[in-house]
Amino acid sequence: MTVNEVCAAAKVSKGSLYHHFDSKDELFLYIVEADTVQWLQEWEVKQQGIADIEQRFYALAEHYANDFQNPLIRALEEFSRSKEHADEITERLSQLYDMSLQAFRSLLSEGIAAGYLLDGSLEDYVIIVCGLMEGVGKVSELSLLTKQPMDIQRYHREAIRLLLLGLRAGPEK
Repeated sequence: MTVNEVCAAAKVSKGSLYHHFDSKDELFLYIVEADTVQWLQEWEVKQQGIADIEQRFYALAEHYANDFQNPLIRALEEFSRSKEHADEITERLSQLYDMSLQAFRSLLSEGIAAGYLLDGSLEDYVIIVCGLMEGVGKVSELSLLTKQPMDIQRYHREAIRLLLLGLRAGPEK
C-alpha cells in the first residue's frame, strides 16, 4: 500500500499524515502497536470471566488462534525481515514482540506461582509456548486438512492440552 492510498483511505493530505508521522515505518508501527494493545485488552476482558487457570490457557489459545490470520501480523513479519532498521525502529519491534508475549507470560507466571505448573524458567516457558502457538498456526494454515478457522482453533486447543500434560505439576511427575 502506498502513502497516497493511505491518505486517500484516511481522507487526509500527505502533509497532514507526515505532520503526525515521520515516515511510513512510523505510521505502520503505530497501527501495529494499537492493534496489539487492543488484542491484549480484549484478552484481559475475556480472561476475567474465567476463574480456572486451565480454562484460561485454552481460552488464550483460542484468542491467539482467532487473531492468527490478522494481516498486520504477516505485514509485521515481512517488515521486520525486509531491511536493516534504525535502532529506534528495532527497539520498537522488540517492544511489540514483548507485548505480544505478555498474555502468555502472565498466565504462565500465575501457573508456576500457584503450583499448577512445574517450576521452571518463566522466560523459557514463554518462548516455548509462544513458539508452539505460532508454529501450530503456520503449519495448520498451510495444511490441506485445515478447512476453517475452527480447525486452527482446534489445533491450538490440542497443542495446549498436550503442553499442559507435560507442564502440569502433580503427584504423577
